[in-house]
Amino acid sequence: MYQILFRIPLPGSDNGMAVNGFGLMLLFAFLAGNWLVVRLARREGIDASMLQDLALWTFLGGIVGGRTLYMWENTPEWTDFFKKFLLLNQGGLILYGGYAGGIVGMLLGWWLRHRDKPFNALRVLDVYAAPAALGVAFGRVGCLMNGCCYGQVVPENALTFPMHYPLPAAARFDLTAKGMQTTAGFALDPSKYPQAVVLATEPGGGAEALLPGDLILQAQGRDIPTVKELSVLLLNDWGQDAFRGVANLDLKIRREGQAVDITVRPVTPGLHPAQLYEVVSMLLLCLTIIAYLPIRSRMGQAAALFFLLYGCHRFLNELLRNDPRPIGLENNISVFLILGGTLVWIACGLIGQRVVASKPVS
Repeated sequence: MYQILFRIPLPGSDNGMAVNGFGLMLLFAFLAGNWLVVRLARREGIDASMLQDLALWTFLGGIVGGRTLYMWENTPEWTDFFKKFLLLNQGGLILYGGYAGGIVGMLLGWWLRHRDKPFNALRVLDVYAAPAALGVAFGRVGCLMNGCCYGQVVPENALTFPMHYPLPAAARFDLTAKGMQTTAGFALDPSKYPQAVVLATEPGGGAEALLPGDLILQAQGRDIPTVKELSVLLLNDWGQDAFRGVANLDLKIRREGQAVDITVRPVTPGLHPAQLYEVVSMLLLCLTIIAYLPIRSRMGQAAALFFLLYGCHRFLNELLRNDPRPIGLENNISVFLILGGTLVWIACGLIGQRVVASKPVS
């Protein structure tokens, strides 16, 4: 997990400007999708420069739409909605809102800048279908780097490669709150309260270097006179920007009367790599749509196929996800995408405009 790739020093800032893995993947998603849009537009005989411009409108509209749906679902007060809307470094985006916002952004860009040019909306949506799948694949790589959109705990002997997330990941906070793991791979002895004395370590939790009876004196250079200071560090401060990307926990302990410095790397239990499942699925969907475009009979069928197949994938992938999101909402939208994509594909096949082979644009 790479929440923070590096930081750019800024005058007057202790932490500088963070370059996030998720944000970088969004940039790659835009660049890769735009590259594919241009090539498919030329093959379809559409003005590639217009679609390049609309791609930017679509991307920005997608960010606004995804952020709006996230804030609507997670912000109790309207004042917080507007105050925190631009704080993208605090999360998050919801993909379905991004789809809606992207379509609105594309239509708005066309109306403001290109409405005097020929524009077949269904043909344009067909061209955008494969790049949209490619963009989602890059976006899910960003989710993996950020540690969000994670899966459920992997059962023993499951045929998959479980992901173990470190301290800064949302999964660690969420699973701790649910009582599914210890805060940092170890439990404290309540009989020694208020001192932070280790009772036991969690198998596979990454803190095996600690031993029962170890007294924690310092953590990350801070004095730990009581359990309270350790709790504030792990449950509160570690969620702040300064600790994003910091996976190691540096401790000074007293063991058998001697002060010892150790470093542990606490991790979550093994979780389904739901993000990687979607990366693979979206790459396959992208290739499927690219292969389908030349043989479709009616305009709009490629876009309908995208929504149909993405809805099927998302419905199944939701069964493996465990992050706190509006799961009911997203599952219902998946069902609507499946039904809507099927009906639109059939309708296009029956009454839609036939695809006429266009001369490729160089």
